[in-house]
Amino acid sequence: MFLWRYDEQAVLSARSLGGGWFTVERLRFAARIIHKYGDFEFFVGAIGIFLFFIGKIRSNAYFTRIASTLFLAGVIAGISVQVIKFTLGRPRPPLVQQGKAHAWSFAGPTFSAKHRSYPSGHSTCAATATTVLALALPRLRSFVAVIAVLVAMSRVVYNYHFPTDVLHGLAFGMAVGGMCASHLVLLRKRLVRKGQWPT
Repeated sequence: MFLWRYDEQAVLSARSLGGGWFTVERLRFAARIIHKYGDFEFFVGAIGIFLFFIGKIRSNAYFTRIASTLFLAGVIAGISVQVIKFTLGRPRPPLVQQGKAHAWSFAGPTFSAKHRSYPSGHSTCAATATTVLALALPRLRSFVAVIAVLVAMSRVVYNYHFPTDVLHGLAFGMAVGGMCASHLVLLRKRLVRKGQWPT
């Protein structure tokens, strides 16, 4: 909680990164592309549909279970994070930078998009999907973890969120994803013991 007081400076530092080819403009352009991968439609919808069809084509119920778990976890995390955003009403970085609010202030229940910074929905969605995929398909864990971290970082660089917004979003997403995917871990271990799934 004490980190909230350092959020404003952290955002300004992240946005001031530059030098040589890695300029702020190029960094922000990359962030615009990367942060889209935290959209519910991609991390939950597109990947879930892809895994579902893979399961059907290969007659593999494990993949269809991953798809249904991914969708369930995404819905739970998505709805929950929006309720939290609405209830707390934390201002987004631009409002703080304009001197209209403090980084550690909370307006309370509000429908204003300018006061829905905490926690980061994109980071939550990315972490939820990443956790489900990492637990269900361990060989992908490094790859999907990198994507989730990049999504979270892009939200700060693109000035949509403070560092604590994305950190807490990642933690919340991991908790939801882990809870929903716990049965997949047990199922995968059973398949491995039976020789029906590669270790």
